[in-house]
Amino acid sequence: MTSFLSGAHDFSFKDLNVINAAPPPGDPLNDLASRIAAGALYDSYERCDAPKCHPETRVAVQDEIYGWIVHGGPLADPAQTMVKIKWVTGPAGTGKSAIMGSVADTCKREGVLAVTFFFSATASPDRRKKSAFISTLAYQLAEHLPALKSPMAQAIRDKPLLFKKNLRVQMEALILTPLRQVTVESKV
Repeated sequence: MTSFLSGAHDFSFKDLNVINAAPPPGDPLNDLASRIAAGALYDSYERCDAPKCHPETRVAVQDEIYGWIVHGGPLADPAQTMVKIKWVTGPAGTGKSAIMGSVADTCKREGVLAVTFFFSATASPDRRKKSAFISTLAYQLAEHLPALKSPMAQAIRDKPLLFKKNLRVQMEALILTPLRQVTVESKV
């Protein structure tokens, strides 16, 4: 396509008005929100009938997990720091989601619930795969800690293909680096 000024020279403009008809770049946090697995959230519509533990059942397991959330848990080697991730495993149908749903209820009630992701082999496609895992966690963290929104938005602006990268790169850019920045800023 050629411009109507193609080849023009030796002229000037007076009182030039330029109108940019291109849409402004989108809000990076809206882009983040569009990439989450909404059904995996603790309080999602998709999980409204999710199983929970019956009252007074699995109390020891729930208490152990809740205690770890609130107080952390030591590693086998006392010289090391606390365990950072609690991995709940077990065969299908043994109640992992029911236990964690009940623990999430307790965390919500006590004001310590930050993020959740409930995978499911039988639910919506986003809950069956890992591609939306980090964006879902990041979105919830930004809602829980608004100070993270700016560094997360900057990470998305700086790396337009971030959501096409592997989960380790996404975790570093969307969660770990923003958390470090906010932690450093809060200490200053």
